Amino acid sequence: MRFAFRELPAASGGALTPRPVVDIALEGLKEAPIACLLDTGALRTRMSAELAPLAGIELPSALTEEFWIGGLKTVGTLARVNLTVTDGTEEVTWDAAVWFCDPWPHPFGLAGLEGFLHHFLVTICAYHGYLEVESQA
Repeated sequence: MRFAFRELPAASGGALTPRPVVDIALEGLKEAPIACLLDTGALRTRMSAELAPLAGIELPSALTEEFWIGGLKTVGTLARVNLTVTDGTEEVTWDAAVWFCDPWPHPFGLAGLEGFLHHFLVTICAYHGYLEVESQA
């Protein structure tokens, strides 16, 4: 599957910068995929906790972690969910560890090693502004 880079706000705000983004659908929200920035340096895959109840996902309170993102302290709660990525012709669904975070400062999720990158061969061509994702299942 091939995806063109999409413009997202820079960390400091202001100018939009083309970056590697894929739309990932949560179970229960397949018709409303979430834009997720590929983050090769992130261990976790993270999304806003506001999405969990919309998708019918119950967040257990036992496994949480505090961390800082974009200068904001937040708490993530782990849930195992099914995620789906598609380019319109090919579709891949997998079981993933996702940390649902509150508060979440971004209008997009982060696709890190756990939950996304461990499941795919990813080629990023920043020069031409695209990424390719190939399932390893």
